[in-house]
Amino acid sequence: MRSRGFTIVELLIVIVVIGILAGITIVAYNGVQGQAQSAAAKNDLRQFATIVEQYKVDNGRYPETLTANLGIKFNRDIYGLDQQNRNARYCYNEATGQYIIFVGTKSLKYFRYTNTGGLEERNYAHGYAICSQIGLTNTNPVSDGLYYGSWSSWVNP
Repeated sequence: MRSRGFTIVELLIVIVVIGILAGITIVAYNGVQGQAQSAAAKNDLRQFATIVEQYKVDNGRYPETLTANLGIKFNRDIYGLDQQNRNARYCYNEATGQYIIFVGTKSLKYFRYTNTGGLEERNYAHGYAICSQIGLTNTNPVSDGLYYGSWSSWVNP
């Protein structure tokens, strides 16, 4: 009499097929998640620009430092940290009237916004040279006092 059941080969084939389907699902989910993070980062930067442009209208210049009372709101969950464990970098060059803000998402997409060039996707992760892009000689915002690593100090929850 022959016993009923599955052979080892049949079970392995089923496990492999389930693994392949799971892998495809994870890859597709990560792609959608990355696109959503990019869209949210772009939206955050456009809103940031609107706020600092209004600040300039009210005060005649862009803000040197970012504070919570500006009302800046970023979707904190989408941003990763750069090589110095910072989530965003902002620099303002009073002499040229230019500002720049640089952020990176957890899905490794990087964006900068300048008042002269608008929104751009960038292909690098470091933030060391952000300030030099608007003509500041010191390329590390920490020394300029324009470096913000703590969301709570300038981004409203």
